[in-house]
Amino acid sequence: MRACLDCLPCLAKNAISLAKKSACGDDALARRMAESGLKILAEADLSLPPPCLARKLIDNALAECDGAVPDPWKPEKDTSTELAQKLMEHLPEIPGWDPQSFESRLRLSVAGNILDFSIYDDLDIAVALETVATAFTKPVDADALAQLQCRMDSARSILWIFDNCGEAVFDRLLMEPYRDKLTLAVRGRPAFNDLTRAELAASGYPDGYARGGVVSNDDGVPGVVDATCGESFAKALKASDLVVAKGQANFETMSDRTDRPIAFLFLAKCPVVCREVGATPQTIQIILHNF
Repeated sequence: MRACLDCLPCLAKNAISLAKKSACGDDALARRMAESGLKILAEADLSLPPPCLARKLIDNALAECDGAVPDPWKPEKDTSTELAQKLMEHLPEIPGWDPQSFESRLRLSVAGNILDFSIYDDLDIAVALETVATAFTKPVDADALAQLQCRMDSARSILWIFDNCGEAVFDRLLMEPYRDKLTLAVRGRPAFNDLTRAELAASGYPDGYARGGVVSNDDGVPGVVDATCGESFAKALKASDLVVAKGQANFETMSDRTDRPIAFLFLAKCPVVCREVGATPQTIQIILHNF
């Protein structure tokens, strides 16, 4: 999926937010980072997927701060994971939650996209739980849901590509019955609040959780780009007969692929993505690609 002019305001907001997170209170440095980020966007190649432009902003900011802040999103990631773990204890309070139901577990998996963990700094469980519960009131494509369950049941090898921290905690319940056929894929370097190897254990994925182990995209792009992915990821992708890709950024970077069946699971939030898939904002999307 190519970027477009409508992507630029969101990316500019990311550039400014990243500058603030990375500058450690140094206003002059933050301004310099923001200015260089906005210059990158002014010269951006819009034929690239939006996450590739985001990677340029990330690389620029981390270079500007010279390694002083190796992961600007660490506090947000830790808060997200902690809140999600606490919410797991309260799932029985959600009307419609059924741990035996594939649909229920899928709704929970997407609920992490509904809940913006970073705004719940006080870990207000009641408010956060109410937000998660909205995932159980949204419409879902029943046919796509049934096809996905059938394909996951029959698949021999599933590559699961994570999205955000916090959301990854919820993913675990959906993937639990499939552990013996799973390979887990994370980001290779900090990329917004996306999951890397560093957050796996805290998110509930100890060593040996998935039979196929863990691979990374060996990159700081919040998505999957063949040209920058390492050999281990490429092998895992080739060996899989089903890919489950969480979040909009994975869709943005992988929606043009023709080599593998991919199930994209995300909440449609971005207006550009909504137009691309013909979705109403804030709806649960199960996009079955190459099925």
